[in-house]
Amino acid sequence: MTSLDLPTEKVDVLIVGAGPAGTSTALHLLQASLHWADRMALVDKAVHPRHKLCGGGVTPFGVQILARLGLAFEPPHLPVTEIRLVYGQQRFALRDEPILRVVRREEFDHWLLQKVAGQGVTVHQGEAVHAVRRYPTHVEVLTARRRFEARVLVAADGANSLVRRQLQLARPGHTARLLEVLTPEDPASCFEFQERVAVFDFSPMAHGLQGYYWDFPSFIQGRAFMNRGVYDARIHARLGRASLRQQLTRALASRGWEGAAEGVQGHPIRWFDPGTPLSAPRVLFVGDAAGVDPLFGEGIAFALAYGDAAAAEIQAAFDRADFSFASYRRRLLGHPILGQLRRRGQLARLLYWLAWRPRLAALAWATAPWLLAAIAHLRPRYVPIRDRRMVRLSPGPASGA
Repeated sequence: MTSLDLPTEKVDVLIVGAGPAGTSTALHLLQASLHWADRMALVDKAVHPRHKLCGGGVTPFGVQILARLGLAFEPPHLPVTEIRLVYGQQRFALRDEPILRVVRREEFDHWLLQKVAGQGVTVHQGEAVHAVRRYPTHVEVLTARRRFEARVLVAADGANSLVRRQLQLARPGHTARLLEVLTPEDPASCFEFQERVAVFDFSPMAHGLQGYYWDFPSFIQGRAFMNRGVYDARIHARLGRASLRQQLTRALASRGWEGAAEGVQGHPIRWFDPGTPLSAPRVLFVGDAAGVDPLFGEGIAFALAYGDAAAAEIQAAFDRADFSFASYRRRLLGHPILGQLRRRGQLARLLYWLAWRPRLAALAWATAPWLLAAIAHLRPRYVPIRDRRMVRLSPGPASGA
């Protein structure tokens, strides 16, 4: 069967990818007008709920966006009241009620997709995109089942975006890496569960990691698990490539989990670079396909924010009958949440440059509370918690306990 034999579906907006960036785009369009339900479609290669690697931390930024959409936070989650930052013997705490919500991505993403489908939007699941061609009047998208003609295409198809590759808009060298493993836990004897603490341990920087190790407490079908992993921003590619497997094994061993890295899974993350193409005529990139936070690899809140910006850009394009999307980059950089990505990139370059300078890194971490206080004073929206103080804790082990 050729593409000419496939049934054709014409839509004003086609969203490729049903993760938070894609569903957020749809929900923001629907918030602007329910008429969008009949004018757009969403297609995803997976059938939801589907497995998705992710630490699963939803920050207050993400909760704010959902609230503006009129959505209460309904997915199952573990509310974290303290984020503990560790570097060697130095430990600091940020607290709020809650400061983080830990979700399972398969449940969170499925919940958002149900919200979209529940408002009448056509959703095609289990349907992978095979080809994308851009024409002056539309974008053609082919799957094994149909041919789409869309006036606007929203690429929400992840760090390895097929849309980006098909349109030859890829720019190499801007990919972070992470490894993740789940370990069963007894919540009665685990301080992270007892005290609702998520740990970000930057001590592996002393071993060349441009990132951190994390411990996120979570529940899966009522059973307690620790979501553990390592994030490597790789923002200074010329400075060497740390072995993530070794970094994770070392961190797990220090926490009493010898050999626990058997179930490790990994995936890449595209970090935001304002020099990377973020749009093309009739095409917008959102979420991981556009780029996420280089500093922490935070994706969920920024994915939801991309939906806000993309929907506004799409609405303006139809109002003006101008689908060049020449203003999209400016809209992203001016967005109250997405505009932080460029600053976080600058901070990531500075922080992870210290990975090869442990003495200087230790000195820099000693000043962390004053640095956060300065940021909270100058840019209060960058620290979206009620108590913006970073509390210095007594010295302790790398595990953060």
